[in-house]
Amino acid sequence: MLAERGIAVLRFDFTGLGNSEGDFAQSNFTTDVADIYAAAEFLRDNFAAPSLLIGHSLGGTAMLEAAMQIEQVKAVVTIASPSQPDHVLHHFGHALTMLEQGIASSIEVAGRHYDIEPQFLEDLRRYDMQQRLTMLEKPVLIFKVLNDALVDSENADEISAWTAGPSRIVTLDKADHLLSNKEDARFVADEIARWFENL
Repeated sequence: MLAERGIAVLRFDFTGLGNSEGDFAQSNFTTDVADIYAAAEFLRDNFAAPSLLIGHSLGGTAMLEAAMQIEQVKAVVTIASPSQPDHVLHHFGHALTMLEQGIASSIEVAGRHYDIEPQFLEDLRRYDMQQRLTMLEKPVLIFKVLNDALVDSENADEISAWTAGPSRIVTLDKADHLLSNKEDARFVADEIARWFENL
């Protein structure tokens, strides 16, 4: 949808997810950020360095972190993203108890089970995005999903309040976390394109 608006897009899955190779059990928030750096380097070497980073859910939080280190990035978009990486832990249920005891466990995401190691938990808790985002001076567009069953909408307000640069929140009052409705996805794409074109 962004391509229809003249914005070239590289879409990728993080390590061990979707069509990406690698072992999800050995991944964490730090490796997610490293995946973004690798994707940016690929673009820089083969096409042009990315000027906009867009991330959904925890991927959006990782994009915020990565944007501080990729000089050519002009702006960031988050969609239904947690303000702190460890926000996802309250969905882990019994697995969290096991991980806190140093025992590997598994979690279910969208009907699929993923093995997870205690290091994942330790890595998430290393990041304090409230402190980190005081160093992000680039514009941020934040999509807040009011009826999000996975990420409380207050997270969008926190991202907006913590970033040093200008931010804008767009509220989606009928969408779900995954933007399952194509009309919601198209609305988001149109908003991103208009916002970025006017920066």
